[in-house]
Amino acid sequence: MIVKLPKENYYKINKLLVSPQEKNENVLNAVLSGMNQGVVYVDQIEEPRTAIVYAVGLGYYLLGDPENELFNSHLGNLISTQLKQESLDLCGGTWFIANIFNETWKEALKKMVDGRKYYVGYNVYYELDTVRFNKGLEQLCHVLDEGITMVKITKELINADENLREELTEYWSSAESFTQYGEGYAVLKNGKVISTCYTCCVNGDRHEIYIATFDQNVRNRGLATILGQQYIKECLKRGIGVFWTTDESNEPSKRVAGKLGFEYSHRLMSFEFEF
Repeated sequence: MIVKLPKENYYKINKLLVSPQEKNENVLNAVLSGMNQGVVYVDQIEEPRTAIVYAVGLGYYLLGDPENELFNSHLGNLISTQLKQESLDLCGGTWFIANIFNETWKEALKKMVDGRKYYVGYNVYYELDTVRFNKGLEQLCHVLDEGITMVKITKELINADENLREELTEYWSSAESFTQYGEGYAVLKNGKVISTCYTCCVNGDRHEIYIATFDQNVRNRGLATILGQQYIKECLKRGIGVFWTTDESNEPSKRVAGKLGFEYSHRLMSFEFEF
């Protein structure tokens, strides 16, 4: 049996967060606190033993007992029907990407793929080294070309720019919610957002950083670095911790993380297949 857990009962999942990684996982806890968009399914509402948490646009988290047959026997159908449709409706997603804290979950998921080709990989997690970050600020950074400006993300900018609005509302329920709790900067060319760096989730005073570029012609021009520097400076001024997560195979993302002063912390297994 698998049922959707009402948001007012999300606190019941906290007892399933056992390991330090589970307790400190920013995206997961941002959903459970109600800060970021998400959906939670459990084997039973009153005393859940097992859960799957969907962080919209960012993937799934499997928690609790990986050998709970009452849950596992229904999980394959839930993925193929409910989760597939939710992912498509909420963010246009076509892949099931599960983050696994307990490797036993990998074996459980392998039984549910129904012949699909699946991939096992890792997400890598970084924490900011402020000494390295400040040294990076001392180095000569990219100068914005004529006609290109950097601005703070406001509600008005979100509402005025379709690309930015679609990007942010994958993770945030509204422009108002983002501007109240998040932080972000955008680079504009001729009044249109071409690149942005922003908070994709908030877990207490821990912010997860995300950078997106909409104009492919400006890639490899240093915009991600200067956006990241401005974003991090503002977060540090406000006493906010900044964290970076990316796929282990995403070398460009890992290079930017290094330029901004992030240091490798740990990695987490992921299990992926197309819906």
